[in-house]
Amino acid sequence: MRRNPLLLGLMVILSGLSCATHSALAAVDTNFADYRGIWIDRFDYRNLGTSGVQQIMANCAAAGFTDVIFQVRGQGDAYYQSNYEPRAEALSGSWDPLQVAVDAAHANGLKIHAWMNSMPLWNGTTPPSTTTAIEHPFYHDPSYRVMDLNGNYQPLQSGYVIANPINPDWQTHMNNVAGDIVANYNVDGLHLDYIRYVGSIDHASLPHDPQSHAMFLAATGLDAANPANEAAYQQYIRGRITDLVGDIRTTIKAINPDVTYSAAVWRDPDVGSTYYLQDYRTWLENDLLDNAHPMIYLHESNNYLLEPNINNTMSINTNTQVMPGLGPYLHEVYGDSTDLITQQLQTIYDAGANGSVMYDYGHLFKNTTYTNTQLSNIMNFIDSTVVEEPPVGGEIVVLDDFEVDEGHFSASPTYSGSNRGILSATAERDTSEAHTGIASERIDVEFDPSATDRMLRFLSGIGDPAQNVVIDADGWIGFWMMTETPGLTVQIALDDPDSADRGLAQEVIADGEWHLYQWDLDNNAQWEGWAYQDGIITGPTITIDSIFLFGSGSATVYLDDVAYNNGGSLIPGGLPGDLNGDGWVGLDDLDIILAHWNQTVTPGDLLSGDANGDGFVGLEDLDYVLGPWNTGTPPSGSVIPEPTTLALLGFGLLAFNRRRSAA
Repeated sequence: MRRNPLLLGLMVILSGLSCATHSALAAVDTNFADYRGIWIDRFDYRNLGTSGVQQIMANCAAAGFTDVIFQVRGQGDAYYQSNYEPRAEALSGSWDPLQVAVDAAHANGLKIHAWMNSMPLWNGTTPPSTTTAIEHPFYHDPSYRVMDLNGNYQPLQSGYVIANPINPDWQTHMNNVAGDIVANYNVDGLHLDYIRYVGSIDHASLPHDPQSHAMFLAATGLDAANPANEAAYQQYIRGRITDLVGDIRTTIKAINPDVTYSAAVWRDPDVGSTYYLQDYRTWLENDLLDNAHPMIYLHESNNYLLEPNINNTMSINTNTQVMPGLGPYLHEVYGDSTDLITQQLQTIYDAGANGSVMYDYGHLFKNTTYTNTQLSNIMNFIDSTVVEEPPVGGEIVVLDDFEVDEGHFSASPTYSGSNRGILSATAERDTSEAHTGIASERIDVEFDPSATDRMLRFLSGIGDPAQNVVIDADGWIGFWMMTETPGLTVQIALDDPDSADRGLAQEVIADGEWHLYQWDLDNNAQWEGWAYQDGIITGPTITIDSIFLFGSGSATVYLDDVAYNNGGSLIPGGLPGDLNGDGWVGLDDLDIILAHWNQTVTPGDLLSGDANGDGFVGLEDLDYVLGPWNTGTPPSGSVIPEPTTLALLGFGLLAFNRRRSAA
């Protein structure tokens, strides 16, 4: 299945794990933040005109949404130029809301999905106008309206009256409406709402017109008028609604294969099937939709339903992306904590959801609670779910390789007045050791064991930005080090340029081998404030101020290849999964992860096993190594494990992880 993490997929292939194991591990999906949807209903914009819709799109983009679901059909009418249904009576003038929305959405980098209310035919006690250029489907003859067992049409009411969902002419009409939108507007998606039976599903309230009865009789040999056949008749209606979903897919994909086909579905597949005749479990099993949006609108008093609801949907074997709809409007109505929406986001994220959708624009942008405070919290939370590999590509630019001289590190390490607890320190070019080439910089320092605070600040360009290379504040920066002295930690300090910040401290590996120490300039979690207490790289440019070394007693450290890469990692060749930078993804990289398994480490510290940059070493980091496993150039004498070895490793880690989760 699509949602399997790579580790689980490997274990399933090699060892035959069951699908039940998948559900336990499909807790994190790295594309969760890629779909941040918001519904914009017709009441949000219909009186605002062109400039109002343009402002709505600008607001959504500025807030961080990626996809807008824009309502264009409410009740058998059109908020666009339709060839099949009349212009909405609520619209004044001749402007085209959908065209304005498409243009404004794309200008703001948003994807736009045209939202159709599928079954509603009309709403209100007064019928629609009969003076429109195109006849309203309410007046269609033979009628689209639902007729009950007593021969009465659904009465007009302060709520939706609906079309008969099994009527063949109605299904043809809906296909025409959907195809008309996709053919004439550059929409990114088509979205169905109310694609279910709307109203009571007791036997007498189901469609009982002669044509519906004849269709049911022909399909099953049963009499729809007989109450004993109610369950069978309900199942037949479910099937006809499913047929409509499939037919619309065929229609729009024939026009534009790239258009995204989505639907708002009930919060739980079993509830939807039982009470609304919406069998979306079958839709997902047959991949009739590209995206499904279960409407899990809950507030604090019934929030306990969220986890079982989303888990029931996520257990369906499907390639359909699942982006649940959450209802912050209810939190406002019930006076719930503004933290509830982020708690709900956490729950659906943990369940493996592919994104989220908020209902709706009016409540998030017209209420100051959500606009000013909670909306920011929502987006900050979604941002925190992004897990990315260290970027690859770009060009590694070496600032100091010590091949000819000491470059920017020509000052004595005792030059800085910031040193603390240092008895002596020297630095000089050394040709006995090198990461590349023939030389490196050897640093000898004697830390005062009696001091409580011991720190060496080795200046680059005597600590003056003007004496250093100006670098764009993107990508990664770092250096290579080798030592046999245990207990050392290292940091890099940057001027950026109005404040000075330090990369979080990394442990220096004391094995007499060269290791890379690098920091991601774009990851705020990898930096701390130093001078002026900024704590993040604000740029737009930086210079290296110094390298900080912390320890106790005597230490000898070799420094080489101080470098940056605006386009990616400093790992040679940018090989993902190569944690130790030896140009090969194999057991040595796995050893690094196992040595720090289930530990909190410095975010992005490859030498601590944090391959995905989230500050914790676990299954996601293992994915980054197993993905490119056995790629690159094997070092001399390297061991390549058999698949059975990896399978046993996978089972061991799975068991370890389960024990941790249980604890």
